[in-house]
Amino acid sequence: MVRGPVQTASLSAVEAELSDGIPFGSYGYLSTEVAAVHSSLLALLAEPCPAARELLGALARGGDSAIVVQDPLVRRTVEDGVCTVASGMDAIDGAMLEAVLTAAAAAADARAPSLLGASARCVPLGADPGCAYVWADDRPANAPGRRFVANVLARLPGFRIEVPTADQVQVLVDGQRLACRLAPRLAGSALAHLRVVVVGDFGGGQAPFNALTVPGLPGVVVISPTAVATGAAAVAETLVHESVHLKFLDIEYVRPLFPVGFRPYSSPRIIPIWHADDPRYSGWPLDRLLTSMHVYVSLIVFFRLAADRGRGEFYPREECAARVDRYRTRATWLHTTAQEYLPQLSAAGREFVAWLGTLLGELEP
Repeated sequence: MVRGPVQTASLSAVEAELSDGIPFGSYGYLSTEVAAVHSSLLALLAEPCPAARELLGALARGGDSAIVVQDPLVRRTVEDGVCTVASGMDAIDGAMLEAVLTAAAAAADARAPSLLGASARCVPLGADPGCAYVWADDRPANAPGRRFVANVLARLPGFRIEVPTADQVQVLVDGQRLACRLAPRLAGSALAHLRVVVVGDFGGGQAPFNALTVPGLPGVVVISPTAVATGAAAVAETLVHESVHLKFLDIEYVRPLFPVGFRPYSSPRIIPIWHADDPRYSGWPLDRLLTSMHVYVSLIVFFRLAADRGRGEFYPREECAARVDRYRTRATWLHTTAQEYLPQLSAAGREFVAWLGTLLGELEP
């Protein structure tokens, strides 16, 4: 079906809102808010932790604040430091806290765009100095690299990190480039939240997976070798899909969508109708419902743009149209279901659901 001028205008407006709208779309807005939170956390660490003072000094001297805002290891370490120093939890060893934040201060002074990129073997995912990296270090030699590996493995029991081959890295690079060519505004805004891609798989006969994000590891996407082998088109979709999940984590971080005390394990459970016959899905918590709705609305836009711009590099137009229909059905079901749980969301959470509902309505066929 050929879209008319009104439909095209609606698509552009929805893409603009998903990509740059405030408070839920703009990477610039969200990263500024993340930086403000982490500056406050660093200030809490400054008295007991010399390395925190060193990092704050580097930032005051004009060091690259992206080290704090974008680097998943620095963000995780600062938060663990506050939990340990201010709350008495055993979240990080004091020597490791000092080592990582000292390295972060040096990287900020050197205006390195990433602590991980500066301290471990990583391959840039693009030519932009602020682009994400593909993790390629099987035996990191320094504290930041070892702590990153430990954090990934602690959150993914049974997972094995693999060093990607040159061909696998090229597929990831090609997928990122393709995503940004098909939907430069939408993909660019989502991929800005992506900092590190880790290739690996689970052992022990666990169910196969394509890719995933992990709460507590901002900016990190884990992808299986099998998913990489599907080629640049599928990887482009995967990177956009998972990066929208990463954006959701940042949205929830700076504008909590749930009341204080919300925990996924004690949340009401929702079984999506498309998983009703799959025993692996015992039910999604409310945060999974909201992030999935966010992803599906974004993918409707992505696939509608890709249908016109694929030029033989992406799925055929018919497949793109089928994906749009599938994702619209799922997003609509999730939005309808979310109405039953609005009292269990914060004011920002209810605003987020209403925002997605409005965008979904503008994307009707």
